[in-house]
Amino acid sequence: MTGPRRFRAGRFLDAAAVHAAADANPRLRRFMRTIAEHSEAGEVRSQRLLEHLIRRIVDDVGDLHLGNALNRLERIAVLRDNIAAILDHVLEGGTLPDGVRVATLGEYFDQLSTEMRELSRPREGIVGDAPLRLADDAGAYAESLLREFDGGGAAGRHAEPAAIVGDAFRAMPADRQAALRRAAELEPAALWRAVAAESEGGKRAAVADLQARLGGRLTPDELARLRTAVDDLGRARSRGLQMSDARLAEALARIGDPELRAVVAGGDVWLTQQLAVHNPEALATLWRRFRDRGGRADDGPGFRAYLRHDMVTYGRGVLGEYSAAFSLSSIELFLKGPDANVKVAGTDLVGIGHDGWVWLLDDKSHRSSSVAGVSALTDNLVVNLRRDAADFRDAIARLQRDDPGFTPDPRILDAISRMEDAAAEIDRINRRGSASTRPARISAALAERRLRLRVTSAAGEVREITQALRDLGLAVQPTGTPVPLPPVGGR
Repeated sequence: MTGPRRFRAGRFLDAAAVHAAADANPRLRRFMRTIAEHSEAGEVRSQRLLEHLIRRIVDDVGDLHLGNALNRLERIAVLRDNIAAILDHVLEGGTLPDGVRVATLGEYFDQLSTEMRELSRPREGIVGDAPLRLADDAGAYAESLLREFDGGGAAGRHAEPAAIVGDAFRAMPADRQAALRRAAELEPAALWRAVAAESEGGKRAAVADLQARLGGRLTPDELARLRTAVDDLGRARSRGLQMSDARLAEALARIGDPELRAVVAGGDVWLTQQLAVHNPEALATLWRRFRDRGGRADDGPGFRAYLRHDMVTYGRGVLGEYSAAFSLSSIELFLKGPDANVKVAGTDLVGIGHDGWVWLLDDKSHRSSSVAGVSALTDNLVVNLRRDAADFRDAIARLQRDDPGFTPDPRILDAISRMEDAAAEIDRINRRGSASTRPARISAALAERRLRLRVTSAAGEVREITQALRDLGLAVQPTGTPVPLPPVGGR
């Protein structure tokens, strides 16, 4: 077994997400208030400390979980090797190896089943029914967290953009500045909570709390100006947390297209500029597509809308394919599995069920509850069947070239042949006979060759398909439960 491994999962947490979670939790809010009251640095230190604690705990829990999962995978690999060695020995004509009883093989299978089951139960797989312990001594663990924080370990991803917030304050009209100064004199902690709130819900609650505390001490006009000023400072702070001048300048320097550079420079900090920093290659590709589709070179808002639409639909597509693959227990073997190329034309997944039927799947993880068209399984079915069958035969040929002793699974060869036969028959049906009877004949041709057409929906939005699709033998195969998607793009 391997020794302890460090994965540092906490470094992937976004600072804004951490603060939003803390802002929405009453116990964490009380924790920050308590720390702020006993610290000279006040709210700033309490927020940084909380972020550090959350990152460190995510690191440690992640190490515990992932390390345990890897150890289980190693044990699974050993058990599979042992079982395979025994079965190979018997299939080659020998008896059971020396020292191996029939009961031993059964024990191996039982152990393998247990390991696989526990692998799918994250918490139980780590500790079973016992309490989750990150350290033998809680006091020593807490001291190590504080030493790491005081030593600078928390300075990495979050630093208050004080200069940017100060600039935003100085740019305000005098009456808003006066309202802020008055609130800062009377309720400094509540004012900062309102400015620093990351989520919309947290902000509403913090502003309501601030107004309640200031009730009777500020006039209605002053409170109105204060609300506007808090919004202005909050937006400036959020921009400062997401993007510094130095970071933006570095990203802009990597953009060769002057028109795209201008759009990014004046663009949305939460989407356009973040993509420029983290994935400039994807940004350039999407910019070319936007322009090819008629987007103007000076239309920054239009490009942002295009980015948002592309990211949402792409993300839902990837989620849909992987969710379908891992949720369809009826499929024993995938000939075509999920991938990140969700925009490539063709079927999404092809698999063989436990009953030998071939499943042709097209995922429709979108916002509609009804599907009227599935071109991959209707208009383009013949082309896709032939292309998939050819790809599978090419893959088998490559494996045989790399390993002359490789023997393909007969079930796979049979499935490919049935796909080719179905393509030929459906092509004939499309060219001959009455159009009115075509759906029924295609459905019968597929059933005769034991091929199923299915529409999957990972988030469970799709509830129905048109009668025309049902006539072709299509059906909806839910593969998950609805998952509400948060708005994209910050405030």
